[in-house]
Amino acid sequence: MSSNSFDTIVIGSGTSAYYCINALNQAGQKVAVVDERPYGGTCALRGCQPKKYLVANAEARAMAKHLDGLGLSNTPQTDWSALQELKNAFTDGIPEGEVEEFEKAGIKTFHGRATLSGPNSVTLAGQNLEAKNIVLATGASPRKTNIPGSEHANDSEYFLNMADLPKRILFVGGGYISFEFAHVAVQAGAEVTILHRSGQPLKAFDADIVQTVLAASNAAGINIVLNDSPIRIDKDDFNYIVSAKSGKTYETDLIIEASGRLPNLSVLEGDLGRVEFSTRGVEVNEFLQSVSNANVYAIGDCAATPYQLATVADEEGKVAAANILNHNSRTTNLDIVPTSVFTIPSMAAVGLTEKQASDQGVDFRVNSGTTKGWPSSKRIGETHSAFKVLIHNKDNSIIGAHLARHNASEVINIFALAMKHGIKAAELAEFPWAYPTYSSDLKYMVK
Repeated sequence: MSSNSFDTIVIGSGTSAYYCINALNQAGQKVAVVDERPYGGTCALRGCQPKKYLVANAEARAMAKHLDGLGLSNTPQTDWSALQELKNAFTDGIPEGEVEEFEKAGIKTFHGRATLSGPNSVTLAGQNLEAKNIVLATGASPRKTNIPGSEHANDSEYFLNMADLPKRILFVGGGYISFEFAHVAVQAGAEVTILHRSGQPLKAFDADIVQTVLAASNAAGINIVLNDSPIRIDKDDFNYIVSAKSGKTYETDLIIEASGRLPNLSVLEGDLGRVEFSTRGVEVNEFLQSVSNANVYAIGDCAATPYQLATVADEEGKVAAANILNHNSRTTNLDIVPTSVFTIPSMAAVGLTEKQASDQGVDFRVNSGTTKGWPSSKRIGETHSAFKVLIHNKDNSIIGAHLARHNASEVINIFALAMKHGIKAAELAEFPWAYPTYSSDLKYMVK
């Protein structure tokens, strides 16, 4: 095997790639990894982890504000530059550390833009690399509009790293990125507007639970405009002016476009790799193998699989490695996947929504309500909260759970484990939870 020949080449260095690379390397394969951006991927450098530094600050301030006059006074203010220093202390050194870790393990690292030059070859900076298998882990990129003046809009990565907080921010799109960063910005002192093209933001979540988050967002000072979208962006000496489809205009200091993410498929340019793809990503079979090129696997956000979630991507990395090593012997199990939106309060879900269960003809009942009168909410001044639990009438199993309240993003994992392991609603209700905790509130939700 030559120096440019490998058992597997992995393109991308995020967490899904990391799990795949290490499994292949530990099995004795000669592995190469390629990335055109700093090593570490979106979750570590431009998404999940650094985002939570900003969210944690917003949550701390919001909790203090909710208790203003209820045992606290003088709500603290966010020091944006100090917050960025804290976040950067986490991200700084990740790319270099990952490269060093790979190299010490005998994994060959390459930097630069790669494209498939054949069914099992990659071109990179003028050199050609070959491998028995190629794993695409190239992730996704922010969707960009092509309206006049769109060059004035920035993306979520810009927001995550901006040195100063503008006075006014307009977010385009009503998905989780807009809502999470809107809550960060409003708690840090900005005037915030979300502009969403339809009447249903956060559409992947239960509609009733979303209404609670919308109410909390409005109460926090976020201006949510539904059924409207930008058609033009202009700039004068003082503002950006966003002209909307409705005829309204919005003046702002910063525009963040967060209207979705698209699979990053630049690696397929020229179609020399003979890899079939769609707007959803690389088309793969149940083994995460390209349907048109058996040498290629795709994992994470660049694959046409149901979820764009870091946890799912990590699992796909493990599955792809297992299938390369053991001749397509493993598939992913995505029946139960909990997910969260880090608004204030946080929103979380697992399983079927009420609409999905009804559409499928499932015989179920719904336990729903608000927790704002419960001690766990009153002690932190929480005035917006909701829960909805779907229970199968035949066997008393949990088929869906939907929460909007403090710590929802933690508690949802318990519901997910109960669903995974067949723990019934009655068992959750009778379990002697540590008390009083947010987990122990489950027993009131499932009775």
